[in-house]
Amino acid sequence: MKSSSEYKGNHQGLLLVGDMNRRRFLKAGIGLTAFANSIEVIAGSIATAGTLTTGKSEPIEYPQLPYDKIQPPKQGCLIGFFKGVFLYRKNFDEIAAKAEDIDELAAMFKKEGLNKGLEPAVINRIAYYENALGSKPFIFVLHERLYSEFPISQSVEIVKRGIVPYVRACLGSYFSNSPSFGLKEIAQGKYDNYVQEFARGAAEFGKKHGGFSFTTMEEMNGGWYDWGKKSHFIDAWRHTWQIFEDQGANQYATWVWEISTPERFPARVMVDDPELYYPGDRYVDWIGLNAFSVLGRRFSNSGLDELIYETYPKMLKKHAQKPIMQSQFARTNSEGQPKWLLDAYNAIKTNFPSLKAAIYMDNTWTKTGDHTLSPEKLQTLKNIFKDPYWIMAK
Repeated sequence: MKSSSEYKGNHQGLLLVGDMNRRRFLKAGIGLTAFANSIEVIAGSIATAGTLTTGKSEPIEYPQLPYDKIQPPKQGCLIGFFKGVFLYRKNFDEIAAKAEDIDELAAMFKKEGLNKGLEPAVINRIAYYENALGSKPFIFVLHERLYSEFPISQSVEIVKRGIVPYVRACLGSYFSNSPSFGLKEIAQGKYDNYVQEFARGAAEFGKKHGGFSFTTMEEMNGGWYDWGKKSHFIDAWRHTWQIFEDQGANQYATWVWEISTPERFPARVMVDDPELYYPGDRYVDWIGLNAFSVLGRRFSNSGLDELIYETYPKMLKKHAQKPIMQSQFARTNSEGQPKWLLDAYNAIKTNFPSLKAAIYMDNTWTKTGDHTLSPEKLQTLKNIFKDPYWIMAK
């Protein structure tokens, strides 16, 4: 593809782009958004993440991620949405209850084609946000399973609209009614054929369309999922990463290590220190924080700043070279939700400037309740996103 206007500076100079193609845009790194007909991009070997609250006055400089991975913006925050986690939830529950093991579940899943024909739903949901907000989100989340295929066709519909796909691939069910991959078995290679197929699809997509964000085994420091608080997590993560590497997918897959913030829970719940599950710098590109404000819950009925105020500086101190995102956050759908949203996005901008992406979970979730955004609540976000600090798709 050709760009309509390019002005290259020196090694760390400026690149002003009018009609830049998506692959080059992502690879160069994202600057402060938004001017009328151009986007400012830093094209040097170092991407600066902005001034961070680490007790130092100087900004932290993040090394630019290699290949076609998703870069943090120099300034501002990428906006994303997580809508409709289970597009095929009802049919999945029906067949999952019949499966004896993961092989049978995977075979039934493919036979029923539950991951097929979902493109219209993805298109409609992106259009819904565009109509409500006046612009498209920069990131749109897809939910998939690691024993299925990489969602190429859905991801293609996302990138057609100038948006970055964020693929979440769980190990099975989030619930106890169906089989899942075991972490020990993953590490031992028992499920390599499934992961290899998924990684080949990821590489195929990446070669044609560029980078995307990716995670699996999220919130591993909590005990509510089958893969949570397990001693084999690090080995399983590294083994999965290596399969992606061998298949050429890691040139495009931007690995996000998503943790649950312990501030959400009382001590008796025993949410582990996430550092116990850190797989190592080689295996992580971004760090993700998950936090949900639930009306009526004593320990989580609070603002976003209270839900991440301890974990955020710890991640900055321990992983200073890793950009951070608010990979999932939400507030109970209630009368006070608009005020909570205003406070949350203000806190991200003013108190947590190294949160370089913020993904709202616009969903009803069994474990945390209804966090959906009504058209009226989306109007609140539309007003918030008028500030060019918030980076939307172009």
